[in-house]
Amino acid sequence: VDLLDQVLMYFSDAIARKNLRIQFDVQAQTIQGDPLLLRQAIGNLIDNAIAFSPHGAEIRLHQQIENEQLILLIDDHGSGIPDYAIDKIFERFYSLPRADAAKSTGLGLPFVREVISLHGGEVSLENLLEGGVRVRLRLALG
Repeated sequence: VDLLDQVLMYFSDAIARKNLRIQFDVQAQTIQGDPLLLRQAIGNLIDNAIAFSPHGAEIRLHQQIENEQLILLIDDHGSGIPDYAIDKIFERFYSLPRADAAKSTGLGLPFVREVISLHGGEVSLENLLEGGVRVRLRLALG
């Protein structure tokens, strides 16, 4: 919760500019890891959710606990990932066009995958049926 609060505070101006609502359904959990790397990785995910969300939309942060693992879910209501990009989305230098025309380096998601892997976890993205993307971040509790 503290880590997520720090990330959301960092992006508070961008959230306000797009008039986004944040639904925060996460309970305090303890995970082992490098706070700086985890904050940067989660920050990249939140930055993407903001960038691809339409003005006035909602971003939902929620969790599940399975087999001594925290599963952090980040849902946005953007345009989703085109079918042609699903297999490429974690490749270095691959990026999708953003609505605000800002160009991405294509390094954010590969960085996230590397950081989460170094922490013994997994990250995946999936399109939601109602539109948007769900990030599924799995890390060991402890």
